[in-house]
Amino acid sequence: KPTDEEYNAFVSCAWRLCQSNPRDWLRREKANMKIIDRAGSNRIQKPTVLAGYTTKRNIAPARSVNNGASSALKPRTAQGRSARTPRPTPKAIINDSFAYPDGRLPTPQTPSSAAVRARAVATREDADFEAIPDMSPPLETLPGSKCLKADWKGTVLDLSDDPHAGLLHPAELHLASVLRLSCASYLTSKRRIFQMKVERERMGLKFMKTDSQKACKIDVNKASKLWTAYEKVGWFDRRYIQQYL
Repeated sequence: KPTDEEYNAFVSCAWRLCQSNPRDWLRREKANMKIIDRAGSNRIQKPTVLAGYTTKRNIAPARSVNNGASSALKPRTAQGRSARTPRPTPKAIINDSFAYPDGRLPTPQTPSSAAVRARAVATREDADFEAIPDMSPPLETLPGSKCLKADWKGTVLDLSDDPHAGLLHPAELHLASVLRLSCASYLTSKRRIFQMKVERERMGLKFMKTDSQKACKIDVNKASKLWTAYEKVGWFDRRYIQQYL
């Protein structure tokens, strides 16, 4: 390593040589750099050996192949483990018959019987008008026999033999037949509509067509037709339900 004086002397001499002929100085320095680079690329680099590691690798000797019986591979057995015993397959419980515990046999389900059962459930749900309080306006407030009007696709329903036909006003009977509702279904829907009307009035809310749809258990379009027919004859006037508020 040069001393400080030697280093300063070298720098001053190199600077003077560079200033005297810069182009020639640059050419010589480039030539020197090429020589240095060429010498570095030709140098054989020795592998770096890390401390604690050896470059030699011991190779295990190859196994000798022996065709004798002693060289036969033996299956590995897990030490300390007992052989597993297969679990018995649970037996399926087979019923001798499909009878009920009391000996009755179930009635076979057919599409027709399922439809009848569905209609019976629907009838119980939307035709029990006696279970709903009647808050509807008096029948004598209707102006005529055809004041409740509605249009519906399909033929009208014949209600002449309906057991509850006597409970309906002639205008209501016409409306129910057009909407193809039985008299009991019509009475149930009417009572539910006015029951909802009273509840909305108690809360200070308007009674809209959607409220009628929510109150009824029939087709929403039929519920809308009932709301429109009642609204046209003024049955939603507050004076008709004032006694229930």
